[in-house]
Amino acid sequence: MKIKFVFFITLITFLAACSTSEESAKRNTENYSEVKKFTNEVNLDVGKNVSWINSMPGSQPKFHVSGKVKLLHGDDYDPTEMELKYIKIYQGTNELYYIIPKVIDRLENEVKNFTFSTIKGLSINDKLDREKPVMFELIFMLDKSEYKYRINNVIIEEVF
Repeated sequence: MKIKFVFFITLITFLAACSTSEESAKRNTENYSEVKKFTNEVNLDVGKNVSWINSMPGSQPKFHVSGKVKLLHGDDYDPTEMELKYIKIYQGTNELYYIIPKVIDRLENEVKNFTFSTIKGLSINDKLDREKPVMFELIFMLDKSEYKYRINNVIIEEVF
């Protein structure tokens, strides 16, 4: 009788432990969201890249970006043929701007140098948090193919 009781208690404990593990495994699966890791698609030598808000008196505040990058040779593209077409500006997961910047490019020893800027600035997006950095996603084009590179943690300066 005593052996049956111990066996019964052990069985109940074992079943309870299994169901708890299964339940928590289900909960972890339900709350799990896959994070897509981004891999830059081109080789860049990143120079100075800045963003700022022009808050000078006498005009509406405008958001500006500018920067310099050198496009280096890659396995599946020729840097001499590439063009910097667009820049997306993100803050967190929010895409704030999709712009066609003013671009000056210069070829130098199989390396293409790009200088880009928003000349007149952009209207301030309501979702822009001036205290947090932004991320530039540079979009290069070769024929009809896009190649992307992300520059993270670009601080927003403010000019008065």
